[in-house]
Amino acid sequence: MAGPQPVGLLVLLGTVGSAVLAILLVALSTYGRRCRHPALRFFVWGASVAFIPLASSAISALLQQRKTDRDRRSQYCKEPVVCPEFPEGSESPEVQIMWTILLWAVIMVIIRGNADTAAASAATAAAAPSTGDDSVDGQKVRIPVELLAKYAFVAWLIVICMPEAEWLEFAGKSIFVVFFLLGFAKVVLKLVAFFLASDSYAVGKNARLVSGYMAQLVEEGAVEGHGQVPPYVVMGESKDHIEATPEGYRIKRDALDNKLGALVTLDRVWRLSDHGDGLLGKQLELRDLCLSFSLFKSLRRRLSGYPLAEEGTSSPLDFVLRGLDASGKGGPDADRVFRVLVDELWFASDFYYSPLPLCSFSGWCAALSYLLSILIIAGAISVGCVYQLNRVIVFSMEFPDEPVSDKNPDVTPAQKAYYLITLFLLLATVLTETCEIMAGVCSNWTKMALLGNYIRGGSSGRYTHAALEAVLRLKPAKRWSYKIGQNAVLEPRRFGKRSGLLSEKLYGRAGLMKSVKISTAVKDVVLRSFKSSYGGLDKGSTAAPRVGLSGKVSWDWPWPATASGSENENLSLGGSGNSTTEHILACHIGTKLFEMKYSHAACPTSAAADKTAACHLSHYFAYLVAAAPGLLPDSTAWTEKRYKEVVADVQAALGEDVADGASESTAQRYERLLKELSASSRDKVLRRGAELGRLLVEAYVGDEAAAWRFLADFWSEMVLFVAPSQNVKGHVEAMGRGGEFVTLVWALLLHAGVTDRADTPRGSSIP
Repeated sequence: MAGPQPVGLLVLLGTVGSAVLAILLVALSTYGRRCRHPALRFFVWGASVAFIPLASSAISALLQQRKTDRDRRSQYCKEPVVCPEFPEGSESPEVQIMWTILLWAVIMVIIRGNADTAAASAATAAAAPSTGDDSVDGQKVRIPVELLAKYAFVAWLIVICMPEAEWLEFAGKSIFVVFFLLGFAKVVLKLVAFFLASDSYAVGKNARLVSGYMAQLVEEGAVEGHGQVPPYVVMGESKDHIEATPEGYRIKRDALDNKLGALVTLDRVWRLSDHGDGLLGKQLELRDLCLSFSLFKSLRRRLSGYPLAEEGTSSPLDFVLRGLDASGKGGPDADRVFRVLVDELWFASDFYYSPLPLCSFSGWCAALSYLLSILIIAGAISVGCVYQLNRVIVFSMEFPDEPVSDKNPDVTPAQKAYYLITLFLLLATVLTETCEIMAGVCSNWTKMALLGNYIRGGSSGRYTHAALEAVLRLKPAKRWSYKIGQNAVLEPRRFGKRSGLLSEKLYGRAGLMKSVKISTAVKDVVLRSFKSSYGGLDKGSTAAPRVGLSGKVSWDWPWPATASGSENENLSLGGSGNSTTEHILACHIGTKLFEMKYSHAACPTSAAADKTAACHLSHYFAYLVAAAPGLLPDSTAWTEKRYKEVVADVQAALGEDVADGASESTAQRYERLLKELSASSRDKVLRRGAELGRLLVEAYVGDEAAAWRFLADFWSEMVLFVAPSQNVKGHVEAMGRGGEFVTLVWALLLHAGVTDRADTPRGSSIP
């Protein structure tokens, strides 16, 4: 009797381990779509790799135990009348455990299949989107060999377990096998669709096509015109429209001139909308969605490393400044402009960091995918019923009113645990497939697919119109965070959300700080500065920000022209030895001190919006220095080092008061902070910031509204200076975190033809 015990221990360990890993895999696979932390992804991968061998070991041990029991019975029980009947099906705990683990394995590969094919569709692009590699632009989809191997292994487990499934009868076995095959069919469908899309001019080769087409428009002068809508591509690209030339892809003239053809351009959408055509005339947000989709395709050129043919021309700038006029007041509406940009980057975030809805490839793929998801949901419910009716999983006695016996055994705590785990996994499968259907139907990609069919018309126009109206009522899943992070160097706990080394490892530095919704005041002031800085360019000139602000403190802030003396000269930010990081931190401290000085008094109504914009942007730049230094001009390592030094000196200067300073009035706190930060032993950034605060208070005595106006303009122009960047990868990574406000401005400037920061005097990186 000593022999079977190791087998029993192996079964116990395998079953418990499989249960734990199955729960973790289902939960983390779903959560992992939103959290891209390397540690989490590695853990999920490791758990999925360990699950199959562990489950296989347990099932093999159970099969071996069943074989051993059969051999013993045949050896010692020569007379069937004397020997008890060999337990089959629900009467055998080994069979129950075997088929329970087998169901867990099937559910695991189905749920992991959704996540892994998502990676297969777009993760190759996310790996290095700025390199211009063909695998990025061409979307060369890698075959998920690991996932297919798991499906093959689970199929082998099903085959070897089938001899122990006669008690399920044909119907029960068929339902189980079909449930497994549906999951595999869905994976195959997605892979086929992705492979077809990789050779498509609408998806895989689109960046290369749009790059060539934009060069074609510049050559033909088709994008010239004040405020006119350019003929940018929206959708409908196909091989029939394309011709290859030595200069790259070009779109045939007859395809562009055919106003009823399959190729949809932005000017065609605008023309239909202006003429009051159906939905496009009634719902301007559809026109804006087409604009966002077209701008996303233009943005992909930059993300894939292709040159921008229109860079340095006035046409894109002219369209941004005057073409996005929703109100008819002769200028773009800030809310509308940023809504268009958010939708554009939403498309980009989906493209690089999530599974693309199959409707972006073809309608039949989407229909088949939704049908398979519905069948998988039905399969999960059916398998659950089969397991329940055949008592593969049990939570209570079959006959609770009768005493315990061989025919009516008691239910052990382990069996109850297996029952609950199985129900959880089946419910997770149903919810996962349901969420995937809803996410696909509600997505902007589906709206664009339906909108394309609607614009092109045809026999299905009536049905497309009805479907589009229905889908428009649905809100897509939130993928872009419409917020800006906040940080305060002088009050680090004010915007702290969580703390600790473990929190930073799990959530990143950005996750440690609170954020606020991007206010209308912030959008207005940034767009105001954008128009002021770039709106006066002559035709054909290179875009460069305006240097200089009117006000009592000059753009050369923090040191106005009136400041003099050796100490101020030593603290000046001019010269090659200073940095944008120090400039930002000093100006942030000065803004904070000015805010503190006037916090006890009611802000003038006329200055409320400017104050909100100035404070939010000041805190946002402190957040960027702390949490996203890669989006700033200076070296990331140097910025991190410099920020830590400044924060450490703030703590040394203020001690415990760094928390809140609640024991004194704001006026007293302002005076004390000014004194502490101005000490000669303090970091030069703190001394600069303190002097800035003092100068602001003195220069704007009795004119707080003008001060807030100046600060709002200053910080908005700082956004315009920092946003243009060659660090494409940094902005794409920011999309994966939910997006940054500076990335929105980066995209805005990109479409205006501004791709890099303007040269600054004396080689300084400071505007």
